[in-house]
Amino acid sequence: MDVNQKELAAILGITDRRVRQLKNEFGLFSKGLSGERKQKNYVLEKCVPEYINYKLEAEVQQGTSYNKEKEQAEHEQIKKKISILKLRKLKRELHEADDVEEFLTDMLVNFKNRLLSVPQKVAPLIVSEDDVNVILDILEREVFQALEELSEYDPLKIDKETTAQILEEIDEEEYEEESE
Repeated sequence: MDVNQKELAAILGITDRRVRQLKNEFGLFSKGLSGERKQKNYVLEKCVPEYINYKLEAEVQQGTSYNKEKEQAEHEQIKKKISILKLRKLKRELHEADDVEEFLTDMLVNFKNRLLSVPQKVAPLIVSEDDVNVILDILEREVFQALEELSEYDPLKIDKETTAQILEEIDEEEYEEESE
């Protein structure tokens, strides 16, 4: 079926100017030209599939480049976040959850044992005392010694990894990224 430029544009849902532009810039619809008359007519059966293929190729090219750029940007953001976390780990501002849990468990178990040993340790000291103030001082001193164990925070005790191990891990990861 032969159609003129205006009809082809209406069927494709574009302007007749766009039809001319596609024909001039991309060579579209040249195969679909009918040479029977002086007026330029287009063979509809050839032009529609040609336009559909053009649109599909444009979408595929635009979609892959867009997604690739988006993925690369997301990848770079993730790498940046990982680098920040590694830096905080090196500065001992960040610890592994398992290490913290183990450290706190040990610390609290030691504290519990220390508190439970207070009566046995203090009983011989206060058995002969008649002065309540002296007994309170002895008890208070032992409780404060037990509490001091809770106040001893050392980030080096929490981390099982040494700084050298963390740096070695980072170097290995950078080497793997470079070889990819």
